Amino acid sequence: MIRFSFLLSLLLFALPSLAQERWQSDQYIQDSFIKIALGREYKETKYPKLIRWNQPIKLFFESESGDSELQKELLSVHAKHLSSITGLSIEFTDNPKKANMFAIFTRYENMENKVQQYIGDPEKIRTALNEAICLGTFRRNSRYEITKGIIIIPVDYAREKARFLDCIVEEITQLLGLPNDSDDVFPSIFNDISIDTYLSPLDYILLKALYSSELKQGMDEKQTKAAFPLLLKSLHANKNIENATQQVQLHSLKRYLGD
Repeated sequence: MIRFSFLLSLLLFALPSLAQERWQSDQYIQDSFIKIALGREYKETKYPKLIRWNQPIKLFFESESGDSELQKELLSVHAKHLSSITGLSIEFTDNPKKANMFAIFTRYENMENKVQQYIGDPEKIRTALNEAICLGTFRRNSRYEITKGIIIIPVDYAREKARFLDCIVEEITQLLGLPNDSDDVFPSIFNDISIDTYLSPLDYILLKALYSSELKQGMDEKQTKAAFPLLLKSLHANKNIENATQQVQLHSLKRYLGD
């Protein structure tokens, strides 16, 4: 009986450490945030800074391929999900002149025309055009505030590659200020070799971190790391890390679709 009680005590003592996933550790969260928020997928920056939105997002939707009602519905659900996590206001507008984010659903054969129309010279992003299934790009001002975002999804090609939902979820999420991909960050939609279609608990934490009061746009890596202990303390206090698995599902596209 004494031996059984001793073994039971050891097991109960070990439960908290066994229950914590690797992505819930403070160091893993910090390392992941640095890779995703300060890295750049196609354009390396020597002195990267944090970027994010400081103004309400007005989202313009355009479709010339596929089921436009479904596309807008999926986009709307995910936009509301992101808004609930970050606190950003994200609303649709029918007037492109009032928009600062554009979601364009097109055909693969028309990708370059849409790039020319909404982004600029296709040759300046030739690598992305050749490699990516869908595109997302942003502009920022001198204060490192994102002022414009554009995603272009070739519906036929994305469906052919079974990445249609992935494109909607990943591209608009990255336009909020998490622009990089890394195979070292898991589980995450920012990992190109993972099978995550929807926001993961770690993605939820990264979004919470980016739009926390402890971080500011324009911070470099050194400043970000210096601010992270206080940020992590806040995330723990609000149980954002401990309850991320449950919290990421609130208002999510995954729950909406019943997956």
